[in-house]
This record gives sequence, structure tokens and C-alpha cells, in this order.
Amino acid sequence: MKLWISLLLLISNVYCYHIATGIADITGPVTQVMLMGYAALGQTGQGILQRLWSRAFIIFDEESESRIVFVNTDTQSMGDIVKKRVVEGLQAKYGPTIYTVHNVMISSTHSHSGMGGYLQYTLYELAALGWIEETVKPMVDGIIQSIVTAHENLQEGSLSLSHGELLNTNINRSPQSYLMNPIEERLLYKYDVDKNMSVLSFRNKVGEGLGFISWFPVHGVSVNNTNKLINGDNKGYAAYFAEKVMNDTKYSDSGHRFVAAFAQQNEGDVSPNTLGPFCTGTDISCDGTRNLKCPNGSSCVGRGPAWKKSDLESNRIIGENQAYKALELYNTYSDSIPVNGKIDYVQRYWDITKAVVTDKNGARVQLCYPAMGYAFAAGTTDGPALNGFYQNTTKGTFGWDLIKDILQKPSKEQRDCQAPKPILLDTGEIGALQPWQPKILDIQLFRIGNVYIYAVPSEFTTMSGRRLRTSIKTALIKHHLGDEDTVVIHSGPANGYASYCATFEEYQHQRYEGASTPYGPHTLDAYINAFDELVFMMANPNNHSIKSEELPDYTNQGFNLTPRYRSDQPHLFRSFGDVLKDVSSNYYSKQTLPSPFTVSAVFVAGNPRNDPMLGKTFLTVEKKIGNNEWEIIRTDNDYDTRFIWKYKHQLFGTSEATVEWHVPNDIEPGVYRLGYMGNSRLPFSNEIKPHKGYSGEFEISNLY
Repeated sequence: MKLWISLLLLISNVYCYHIATGIADITGPVTQVMLMGYAALGQTGQGILQRLWSRAFIIFDEESESRIVFVNTDTQSMGDIVKKRVVEGLQAKYGPTIYTVHNVMISSTHSHSGMGGYLQYTLYELAALGWIEETVKPMVDGIIQSIVTAHENLQEGSLSLSHGELLNTNINRSPQSYLMNPIEERLLYKYDVDKNMSVLSFRNKVGEGLGFISWFPVHGVSVNNTNKLINGDNKGYAAYFAEKVMNDTKYSDSGHRFVAAFAQQNEGDVSPNTLGPFCTGTDISCDGTRNLKCPNGSSCVGRGPAWKKSDLESNRIIGENQAYKALELYNTYSDSIPVNGKIDYVQRYWDITKAVVTDKNGARVQLCYPAMGYAFAAGTTDGPALNGFYQNTTKGTFGWDLIKDILQKPSKEQRDCQAPKPILLDTGEIGALQPWQPKILDIQLFRIGNVYIYAVPSEFTTMSGRRLRTSIKTALIKHHLGDEDTVVIHSGPANGYASYCATFEEYQHQRYEGASTPYGPHTLDAYINAFDELVFMMANPNNHSIKSEELPDYTNQGFNLTPRYRSDQPHLFRSFGDVLKDVSSNYYSKQTLPSPFTVSAVFVAGNPRNDPMLGKTFLTVEKKIGNNEWEIIRTDNDYDTRFIWKYKHQLFGTSEATVEWHVPNDIEPGVYRLGYMGNSRLPFSNEIKPHKGYSGEFEISNLY
């Protein structure tokens, strides 16, 4: 009873917007395409652990006719051209004024286990072997569909904001760099990472839940760089778990009503590997530097909370931590803050290399052309990269200097500008191919009453995010747009990708985050000034003195090194969908088997690249409920299933798909079967034909 009274009080005191949520599948090619995030050569997709989703939230103020769209995607980042194409698609459907680049914000979860190929700059194309339209099209189509679903379901409703501390879920992976920041600044904060979660809740006019957006900083690297199955990492799992709870479904599909988004914040130096880094195969602690080198054959790798069991179990724990906290905040009506007031937005395309800032000595300094340092090649303790490179590297080596100068020798101006970074890749001065890193960045600021959400394309470290948040709030107060109760929320990487942004002090240390800050030591100051200008633009909508650049499109100059694939052939004397290897038994006793135990079957398959199966599934687990009637209880979006594909004879186009079900202990006794769904491409034709197959029936029992 008290719960309903609290809810009614909340509803009666909130501003009524028109709001809606939408969700759609954005999973692209799950095989033969490199995963985006670790840039680990050979980390090429071989199937699905979970699907990737776009979650859209529309807030519309009917009185002012202002609306904003926040989209969260299960991706490493967001391509600026992807956003541009999404807006073009929306404008083709709804006209040129309802949805624009100004009021659509697309922010990522920063999962490192999704397919790559949607970033248009050479450095990021190399990390995924190209600009891959196979990835881009389903991503664009899915994002548009999620927004269309929300658009077509707008209804009166209310918003509320909650905050809470979440522990045991993130740590700082570069604490040495964090300590470079001034002690008086560090003393303002309890932790060396942000542990505060913010949840923006959406309810209709009668108080029914439509969804929420949660923001919390933690890298999407719980699933390690040996993984080859597509998934949304810890935030993808958090959304899956929360939506199952709120929708009370037995399995996860695209028909959700309640939509739970787990957006990213200033996660640049924030790791989910909460036990810290150790040399693999030992209990020797390490930090990725030359001073604490691991023994030969060992790497410095962070350990998740369940590292002894598996990275997937660590991923589940970190995801569930976020889901439980978000659900707690969503359901705690009495402690939430009603969100009401004006809807507004500003956005500009900003050339960061033209930015001029004032340094600590009072001198005017221009930002650098982009470049990446030696420690960039070292990777992080979440995913070590190349042997022979170390974090905290402020001097180059003779051998690597000779090699990198062959590609592009940095000019004296570039070396001076980037100091103390020893330049390994002079991406801003390389003339080969299209530009290697962006100069034009999409920056954006949303207003929802006294709540402001800003989007940045860079991965901000903990302290750089704190400084920018504080600066934006100060500017809002200065321009009479905010007060001491104003809430400012960091969201990103969003609307594009521009690597990292460390503080000036952290940059001096040249760990991975500083080495990967492309535009030099004053990058954060440039962002702060740019958002001061965005706040000015919002406060002075009729003043057009601050100009926006044009976003370049280099996709026609891109390359695609993903392997070509040919037509499909079934195995000899077989048809597509036939069972090659059936389940190992027709009876499984939970009393005698470990939990979970695995049931699997292998099928004659076609290449999954023939059709990404948006909104569908490559597999099912089905329970018999009557005379030859079956109920689907799992799809390829469920965490206890695996869809794994491989060529048997690539030359002849014959392949096979394995469907696995890791059966949990709480599964109901009964008769089950595994299903496979796929598509084959006919020889000498582009015609795609669907096929499917089923395993034999098997019983799961509580008895011996």
C-alpha cells in the first residue's frame, strides 16, 4: 500500500511529457568479421553469445514542440556516419525537422565483443579490417527501428531521477596516473573512480513502467580478448537481466515492452576486473610497466571477480551488480527526484585541432594534430597488446623510431606539441589513405528540466570526466540555466569515436590512456572550452556567432579486408539443417550432472553472413508442452546458449553450426529439443534460401 501511495505522490508532482521507449536488434555479421575493441588480430567472430541491441528513448514537450532522442547501443562506440545515416533515414520517413543531428544522441555501452567496421577513420578501420557495410546496414536499420517504435508509441508520462552508490563493480586500472592529479582535487572524492549510478526512469501517466536509462562508468571488457562470440559484455548482460525481470519473460526476444538501457560514462581508466592485474599463470601483481615486467611467456592481465571460473561468469557478476542497483533505484520512488521543465538541445561539429586554450603559464596553445604514443601499442591490463611495449613510456626506442618513421616521421612542431608523448603513430600527418583519426567531432548537450546530458566521442578518464562535468555545471549557473541542484550526466563514447581524453597531469605519465589521447596534453581543456560554448549557444539561441563545421564522409575511400564468402553447399548426401551430431543422450539427470551441464548438437549450415537474422534467432531451445507442440524457452539472445559456426571445407562452401545449451540447475524437468535456423546462398545466384533443423528429443529430470 505504501508503495502505491509513494507512486501516486510522485505522479501527482511531476511534469507531464510525451515519452516512449523502443528496442531493436542491431546484430550484424556474427562470423568472419573482427570484433571491435581489443584490436586483437585473429579475434574474429564465430557466432553469438548474445545479440546486440539499440534502445531508444524519446522525450517530447508538446507545449514547446521540442523533443530529444537518446539511443543506447551495445557497441564499442558509435560511428559519426552511422548517426548521420540514422538521421537521414528518420528524415526520409518523418520529414526534415522532427529528427536532426541536433536532437538525436547515440551513445554506446562500449562493449568490446561486437562486430567492427562502422568507424570511418583509417586507424579504427585497421582495428576491424575495414569499413564494413555488412556491419553498418543492420546497425543503421536497427537504430532507426528502435526510434520508430518509440515514435509510434508516444504517450503521456513522467520522468524521475535517482542516484546511488554501487560498489565491487569497478576499479581504476591506471591508479598511478590518477595520482598525478593535484592532491587537493583528489581529496574532493572518496574513490579514484566514480561509483555513483544515475537512473532516469520513464513511466506512463498511470505509473506503469516504460523503461529506464542507467549511467555508470565501467569498461566493457569483462569478456576477454580471446572471445569470438558476439555479445554486449557486462552492460549488455545487465540490460538483458533487467528486462527479463521487468517483462517477466522466460526468454529474451525483440518484443520487450519495458526497455532498460545501461549507458556508459567516464570509463577511460575504469576496469570491471575488480581483483586487479596479475601476471598470467602466477600470483605476481603487475601494472603493465617495464618496472614490473612479467616473467617470459606471461602477460599482465586484470582479473574479474570470478576469474578462476571464467570471464563469462565475471561478466555475469558485473552485469548483475549494475542491473540490481538500477532496479533498486528505479523501484525506490520515495527517494527519486521528479524531472520537469524545459526540453532543449544544442549540437555542433567541432574541429578540435583548431582549438586554442590557455595553459597553466598563461600562454595560448593550439591543440595538436592527432598522434598515438608508444604506450598505445602496449594495450591495457584489461587487454595487453604488442609484446615489447609498456605503459608509462615517455621515450621512444631506436629500433621502433626507425620503423615508425618509415610510415610517417613526425614534424618538429608535432613532437613539441605532443610532448612528453613519444609518438609511435603520427596519425594526423600521415598522407596515405583517408585521415587516420578525426578532426571534426560531434559534441552535444541535452536539457530535460534541471537535468543535462552531454555527449562526447572520447573515452574520458575518471578525473577528466569529473572536471568537464563540474565545468559544464558552472557554465550553466553562469548563464542562468542551472543552479546548485542541477544534475549533469556524462554519456559516451557517443556520436563518433576519438580515442581517449586524459587530464594534463595524467598525460605526463603516458600510460595507455595518456598515450591514446590523440590531440595532445591540452585535450581536456579544449573540451571544457567547447562545452562552455555549447552552454552559451543554449542560453543564446539567436546568437549564431559560434559556427559548426561540416562532417566529412570518407566511406567511399575506405577499404574492406574481411574475407569474401562463396555460395553454400550441404555436406555430401545431406541437406541444410540436417543433424550431423545429435545430443549425446536422450536422458539427463540433474542429480548426477554438474551445474550447469551442456547439451549440444551440430547441424549442416549455411554461412550466417547470408542473413544476420535481425529480430530473429539462429537457435532455439524448445520444451514439449503437448502432443508434438513445442514452446520456445531460449533463443540466441540468452546467456546460457551458444551459436558457434565454422567452415568444414571452405573451398567447397560446406559449413556446420553447433547449438549449445548450458543447462542451469533451475530448469524445469521435461522433454526438450535444440533448434537451428539459418540461410544458404545458392550457387551462381544471390538467392538466399532459409532452412532449419532440430535435434532429437531429450529429457531433463530431477531424478537419478
